[in-house]
Amino acid sequence: MNANLYSKLYHTLKSGKGAVLVRIVRREGSAPRGVGSACLVDGDGILHGTIGGGLLEYRAGEEAKVLLDKQVTSMSTITMTAKEVADEGMICGGSVQLFFEPILPGDPEAVDFFRRVDELFRSGGRGTLVTRVRDGGHAMEPDCRMLVMQDGYVAGNIPSVELPEHTTRAQMIGLEGTDKRFFLEPVTQNPALLLFGGGHISTFVSPIAKTLGFHVTVCDDRTDFANRERFPEADEIFDMDYPAALENISITGASYIVIVTRGHGGDRDVLELVLKSGKSPAYVGMIGSIRKRDTIFQSLLERGISQEVLNGVYSPIGLDIGAHTPEEIAVSIMAEIIRVKATGS
Repeated sequence: MNANLYSKLYHTLKSGKGAVLVRIVRREGSAPRGVGSACLVDGDGILHGTIGGGLLEYRAGEEAKVLLDKQVTSMSTITMTAKEVADEGMICGGSVQLFFEPILPGDPEAVDFFRRVDELFRSGGRGTLVTRVRDGGHAMEPDCRMLVMQDGYVAGNIPSVELPEHTTRAQMIGLEGTDKRFFLEPVTQNPALLLFGGGHISTFVSPIAKTLGFHVTVCDDRTDFANRERFPEADEIFDMDYPAALENISITGASYIVIVTRGHGGDRDVLELVLKSGKSPAYVGMIGSIRKRDTIFQSLLERGISQEVLNGVYSPIGLDIGAHTPEEIAVSIMAEIIRVKATGS
């Protein structure tokens, strides 16, 4: 589930414009995106997010505009023929079943519901979004959405539906004894990239991470390096010493920490602070050679950090792709983070 997409939906509704949420609810063959992939077509016809690009996305966008005008939902199967795949120069064919859900700013129930979804994402909460999938339903039909939070709180309502357990993947389910269908999506935090150090490498890591959907935070104790001019795309910038910055940053299981300060001492200090914080981020990586890493690790062992904890640190940082320039090193760092995020290792 794309937190940025749902945030965009809420802010679109707040601005007084409608939008159509388009989700892949079934897939057959080698279609480029899987179940749960989504895009948003706003009232100006602008598409946000992706369900696979190319002709598939064009068709979906055109259908979404029609449905927004009609204010009705739709289930639609789009099949890419072999000729269309060849003509488009695509490598993926197959078919996808799409659910088109127009959402209108004049529907206060929907606006409030997606406000709650946006708040849950921003607070780092978790839960499951349940949507009734219906073909030809009116966009303002009540009781068609439900947000079940991890703590048991429920926003919205779908009569006669009880969620048996939280889902970890997007999926379609049916209500036993009826023809009613529901689409379940896990609500999880946006991944957060925490960059400690605002040097050259960070200036390339930050925009790549932002493009990939990470919430980007940059920390440096030098004003010349921690500023909006160097990091225009960053969500947060902390111009302060690292202990103070860490007191102001929430580290969660969706945090990916990259330590690239201006020197060995700074790297060691930040690493020690992170490892002693009691938090469990998804990834901690520190730049430097094997020799530098071993020296810092030995120092931290003497300061009471166990070898087992140190073994979880990615250092030297980044995948070994022969990177040399700051740009290449940034790619290798984000490639390693993507691999960890995808595999959960």
